[in-house]
Amino acid sequence: MNNTWEDISWETTEPKEWLVEYLARSGQEVTHHITALYGTSVDNIQTLLMNELRRTYAGVGEIEVTIIRMEEVDHEAQALVFSGSFTP
Repeated sequence: MNNTWEDISWETTEPKEWLVEYLARSGQEVTHHITALYGTSVDNIQTLLMNELRRTYAGVGEIEVTIIRMEEVDHEAQALVFSGSFTP
């Protein structure tokens, strides 16, 4: 039996924009971060976030990271959400 177009699973490896919001605690200091990363999957984004943390906190012994939000950015904005909120 041949597969039809509907039967084929098309996986895209094109990088997508992700928003990651997290808290980083180093000693008594807590810093709130929001960053945009471009990756192909959640695993890829986690790796990119680790690289960013290593660059940002180079030389710091230990940090505790709490991820608040990690989500793919939706580029299809809904105009009704902003209706009346502001004017250009």
